[in-house]
Amino acid sequence: MQEVASRKRQNLYRFMGVSSVLAALMLTVADYLLEFHKEYGLSTSIVEPIWLEMAPWRFSLTIYLCMFMIPFYLLGFWLLYKAVSKTNKPLALVLFVLFSYGLVMGAPFVHGVMGLNSVIYMFLFNHGVSHELLVSLIEGTLFPTILPVFLVHYLITWVIAPILLFFHIIRGKSVFKRWTALLNPFVFLIIGVVGLKLYPPLFAYLGPGAINKGNAAMFALVAVSMWNGDEKVTAS
Repeated sequence: MQEVASRKRQNLYRFMGVSSVLAALMLTVADYLLEFHKEYGLSTSIVEPIWLEMAPWRFSLTIYLCMFMIPFYLLGFWLLYKAVSKTNKPLALVLFVLFSYGLVMGAPFVHGVMGLNSVIYMFLFNHGVSHELLVSLIEGTLFPTILPVFLVHYLITWVIAPILLFFHIIRGKSVFKRWTALLNPFVFLIIGVVGLKLYPPLFAYLGPGAINKGNAAMFALVAVSMWNGDEKVTAS
């Protein structure tokens, strides 16, 4: 009976791990649909005139992918909780709360608004509204309205929680090897941002979806760690 329960739990953990990795990869695709263009993100403006050169279907699909895939991240965060709790249960709970709360309160909303910005810009520009007025609308009115949500979401979900996880792993007191601290969304974010500043021709292609690439790596790490259920893994 105990063996059957263990097998069911193992299969559940595997489903959670694989689902969260696939969701992160799909969210990476969503980010490319939203952002990818050789000239995207090279200015300091939120408004990207190159939206006019991008196919409109991209902005609908990016929103759909985000809305339908984001819930699977909660499975990955729960699996992370199970892995971290093997050596530090209080930290595991803190990470689960921070990741999950920040994700639910901000991720679909922020991604959705960013997708709609491009739709609004394209529609109104094609109906005679000037670029300058659209910049005033999006940067001066819409963005300040969502800025508090944007900041709280990013700080909690993709800065504070990943940094706590990074230091937990790098100290060598977790079930993960120290080098796997690099499999972290914040690390991927920094690489993407710095790379785009230092070498735009390359990172215009590599930069989009940096956070979700990091999430895919983090979820894959956790999935491998928990692949055999609750069996102990030796810390490094």
